[in-house]
Amino acid sequence: MANVDPVSIGHDFPPAFRVLHVDTDEDFLRLTRETLERKDDIEDVIGVTNADDAVEWLFERDVDIDCLVSEYELRDCSGLELLETVRESRPYFPFIVFTGTGSEDVASRAISSGATNYLQKGTSGARFVTLASQITQAVSHRHVEKQVHRGFRAIDTAREGIALLTDDFRFNYVNDAYADLFEYDAETLIGRNWATTLTDDAVATLSSEVVSTVDAAGEWSGEITGERKDGRTLALTLTISAAPDDEYVCAVRDVTERKEREKALVRENERLDEFASRVSHDLRGPLSIVYGYLDLARKTGESEHFDEIERAADRIEAIISDLLEIAREGQKTLKLETVVLDEFAADVWDGIESESATVDTGPADGRLLADRDRLTELFANLFRNAVEHGGDDVTVTVGSTCDGFYVADDGHGIPEDHRKQVLQSGYSTEEAGTGLGLSIVQQIADSHDWGLSIDESDAGGALFSFTGVERPDVS
Repeated sequence: MANVDPVSIGHDFPPAFRVLHVDTDEDFLRLTRETLERKDDIEDVIGVTNADDAVEWLFERDVDIDCLVSEYELRDCSGLELLETVRESRPYFPFIVFTGTGSEDVASRAISSGATNYLQKGTSGARFVTLASQITQAVSHRHVEKQVHRGFRAIDTAREGIALLTDDFRFNYVNDAYADLFEYDAETLIGRNWATTLTDDAVATLSSEVVSTVDAAGEWSGEITGERKDGRTLALTLTISAAPDDEYVCAVRDVTERKEREKALVRENERLDEFASRVSHDLRGPLSIVYGYLDLARKTGESEHFDEIERAADRIEAIISDLLEIAREGQKTLKLETVVLDEFAADVWDGIESESATVDTGPADGRLLADRDRLTELFANLFRNAVEHGGDDVTVTVGSTCDGFYVADDGHGIPEDHRKQVLQSGYSTEEAGTGLGLSIVQQIADSHDWGLSIDESDAGGALFSFTGVERPDVS
């Protein structure tokens, strides 16, 4: 980790320290207090003569102690035993062994036991200058460590994915949010190359453009494509910044849902534009007929002109009905329920106006999952289309397949080169048709994620096949 300047960590750096001093010599305790309290950094020195009192001050009293200074040889225990007690609950607390028992062995034991530092008392006044310096340094370092750990705890709990990268773009650290985003364990990513969580195109972009920008300007922000452990991709916003020691900090946020919403909004706007254009185009023709025959009716008074006006008005009503259905189709939310195919198709057929056309639902055995209102509209449009184009005596057949259902008729059929066009909004081969009914069928199939194809039926008419239809769980 890069060296950190304590001043840059935060404004709450302790302005003055409180020191707890443990020594059996009360005169030395007073001398130490009087000397250290002259220092600007040391506000208060509390002196005690035994380990029990030190533990009480440190753990039981409501007083903040910043550093503990202890003699090695105490009456009730050794300074190292006191150190062990402190380390059980405060492993990083500043603890300085300040003793007159000077030996390399004592110093070694003190440091290996976890002492922050070891100093001999000596006899000169310089001993207190050194002690004050060591206290300041120990407390300062501890404060920096606490701030750094606090920062890492904040990073660990952040909702944003954060990673630290080495100069060769290997993971030095990742928080849980980053690892979870790509469905890895945090430990698994450490040491791996950053490319592990990115698509090849994203890696190429970062290598050719982003890294040079970060090295020159210190930071880059933009959108890239990430890759999860199982290969699925996700849209990300990325901010990558230069850090000390030629390392990098990157923060990512999953914006896949937002991007999908944006795409959906674009599609919806396009659909509304198409709707508005279709309204204007399709209504203009019959309205001109209405106005034309109204003018003739005013001039001649002949009643047959009103028959033409009525037919044009009926066409306007049909166009408005279909256009409203298209508008509603884009706003509906699927409500899937079990549908018994043969019974359902027969019920929809009962609402179709036809004197001699018939429906055969015998092959339509089984059940499917669908939105009942939308499926009603789908069958109604297919039935009306069959009657309008196949004649009054047409026979319509509804049947089941291994992964869906079909609607067929024995009418004139649809030429192969027209089969894609008939599903487009506004396409019609009949002068009186709205050209919207089969477009609605396509939209309803799409909303269910069904496949739709048009072929020739066995009887030479039209065959509409729907695939990918979900069946209810019968277990």
